[in-house]
Amino acid sequence: MAAGSAAQSPQPLVCTGARLRRLTRRITAFYEHHMRDSGLKLSQYSLLAQLSEVPQALTALADRMEIDRTTLTRSLQPLLEQGWVAESSGTDARQRLIVRTASGTRARDAARKYWRQAQLALEQHLGRDFVANFHAQLDQALSRLKPALPEDN
Repeated sequence: MAAGSAAQSPQPLVCTGARLRRLTRRITAFYEHHMRDSGLKLSQYSLLAQLSEVPQALTALADRMEIDRTTLTRSLQPLLEQGWVAESSGTDARQRLIVRTASGTRARDAARKYWRQAQLALEQHLGRDFVANFHAQLDQALSRLKPALPEDN
């Protein structure tokens, strides 16, 4: 390596991935503190909110939530055990369809007020404009990063 080439290469900023992981853990803890009386974890509430009474393919749900299928399957397991979601096969026996059950809709509806309180508390702590701008930045980052990875990730 030439002596001058190291000076031409920019130094990276601190690790964005590590910072996002810290923030994600903190925000999850914040929501779950507010949602503790609902009996649902934030991830469970999010899944129930994404599902409906119309069956949807596991792969489509995973793509929409930007989560790998293995993690999604593991996250769905407690919801299946509670009877809040049901699973069936599609026209192709390999296709797994997921549907929110009536009891899952009731659990989601009961937890919604706790989620709403958590969201409003977050907006109060961080500032509503900050949160709106943060959402826009996150959406932009997701949009920019999507084409940077192969489709199977």
